[in-house]
Amino acid sequence: MHKNTFRVMAVAVAVFASGGLAAQAAAPAAVHRFYEITVAPAQDHAFQEGIKTWLQCLHQHGATHAMWAFDQVTGNHNHYVFESGDTTWAAMDAHDPAGKACGPTFVSAVEAHFSKGTSWVAQDMPKLSHPGAMKDMKFFYVASFKVRPGQGQDFEEALGKFAAAADKTKWDANWDTMGIIAGGRGAADYDMVWPNKSWAEMGEDPSPSAKAMMEHVYGKAAAAANRKQYLAAIEHSWSSIYKYDKDLSYIPAK
Repeated sequence: MHKNTFRVMAVAVAVFASGGLAAQAAAPAAVHRFYEITVAPAQDHAFQEGIKTWLQCLHQHGATHAMWAFDQVTGNHNHYVFESGDTTWAAMDAHDPAGKACGPTFVSAVEAHFSKGTSWVAQDMPKLSHPGAMKDMKFFYVASFKVRPGQGQDFEEALGKFAAAADKTKWDANWDTMGIIAGGRGAADYDMVWPNKSWAEMGEDPSPSAKAMMEHVYGKAAAAANRKQYLAAIEHSWSSIYKYDKDLSYIPAK
């Protein structure tokens, strides 16, 4: 397993009271909206220029919600993924007036140039993650998983042990895991996102290896059993690499 096996997102931190104090509820895991857009090659330039026009409108109207853009660089080309979040379920009910004001611009300048759009919601899964610093990350290796019916608990248990071992050993490979909600027919059940600063970093193997790290924490027999449980729960998986596109992203003015 390479150091970079997927995603881009902050993980919510659980808050615990110390002994003798009333326990506080854990902070809710962050929620994200994703939009995947397919653009015909002949429309790609017009699409990018249209996005920039729309972003200019958002800036002019003081839109407050950030949106990050990613270009798919492996697998299907001319695919873009846009992410809005970190947020909460309740916050998703709030509507920024700038969105309505710039809606006509989006329809004429952006929507007219893409051939397909899909959307899904994802929620962070901190117990299945081993997050690291996100500053200066440019590439994101995304591993997507469809689990066998009824095997979600086994998958999460096995991945949770892997994450716990990575935390305990301060393993140098970092990732975030998200559960996919309402992704539509054929969508993944889970995404693991591994951030990287460069192609060179993406090609580096972690030290120690995942196998060695697990065996150090659990022993050879238990590590092998956990891997077997993890693989048995997966119906199929796939992966892609995405590059952060600053020019097509929206970061609110401070």
